[in-house]
Amino acid sequence: MQVNGFKSKAQALRHIAGLGIKIDGLLSDPESNPKVAKNGKLGVLASPLHLAPARLSGFNVCAQASLGCTAACLHTAGNPAYMAGKTQARINRTLAYFKARAAFMAVFAFEVLALSQKALAFNMDSAARPNATSDIPFELIGLEIDGMQHANIFEAFPHVSFYDYTKITKRALRHANGLLPANYHLTFSRTESNHADCLRVLESGGNVAMVFRKGLPESYAGFSVIDGDVTDYRPADPRGCIVGLKAKGKAKGDVSGFVIDTLGVNA
Repeated sequence: MQVNGFKSKAQALRHIAGLGIKIDGLLSDPESNPKVAKNGKLGVLASPLHLAPARLSGFNVCAQASLGCTAACLHTAGNPAYMAGKTQARINRTLAYFKARAAFMAVFAFEVLALSQKALAFNMDSAARPNATSDIPFELIGLEIDGMQHANIFEAFPHVSFYDYTKITKRALRHANGLLPANYHLTFSRTESNHADCLRVLESGGNVAMVFRKGLPESYAGFSVIDGDVTDYRPADPRGCIVGLKAKGKAKGDVSGFVIDTLGVNA
C-alpha cells in the first residue's frame, strides 16, 4: 500500500523526523487506555489517537472548547508520573499534523490497516477514535491510497468503525442528520455554556455526553441517560440519549458548571 506518496509507515515517520519532529506513531495500544480496553466486551479492538488538547501545542485542535472543558480535559487523567512524557508525545503528534499533514495521514492509514488486520486475527471488529483529546474534522481531510483519491480516512477504510466526541455543533448535527460517513459516529459533548445546542442535537436524534459529579441519573433534561463508562464504544449506543460520564482527572474539582451536580432533575 502507498499512501500520499509514502510506501511505508517508516518512510512517513522519517519524513516527519526530517522536520525535527520525533514521533513513534499515532494510535495508542488498545490496552493502554482502560476504558477503551473495555470495548473488548463487545468484540471490538479499538485504538485512540491522542493529540495535545486545546492550544497546548501552540495550535488549536478544539475549535469550540469551553473554559470548563479545557480545564477538565481527559488529558489530565492517568498517572501523574508519566504526564510530562505523555504531554510531549502528544505535542509532537500535533506538530506533525500541522506541519507534515500528508505524512501524518499516511502514518494514520498504515496504522489503521495494521489495527484492522490485528482485529481480524483475533476474530474481532476494529475501531479507531481519532480525536481522543482533540476535535479535528477528519472528515474534511482527503488522502491518496495506491493512486486513488479518498475524501477521508473513513471512506478509505469502510470496514473499520471510527468514533469521536465533539463539541463542534455543526459536526454533531451533520452526524445526527446522516450527513457524515456511515462508519463515523459522533457524540456531542455538553459544556457549561452549550445547553441549547445539546437540546438541538438530542432532538435531532443525536447523542450528547454529559459529565456528572456523583452517580448517574436515570434521566436528565427529559432524555434517558445511559452509562457511558461501561465501554468507550459509542457507536453501540441507542440514538437520542444522554451518555452519562463520571468526572475524572481535574474534572472532579470543576466549579465552572462543566460537571453537573444536580442529579435526576431536569436542567
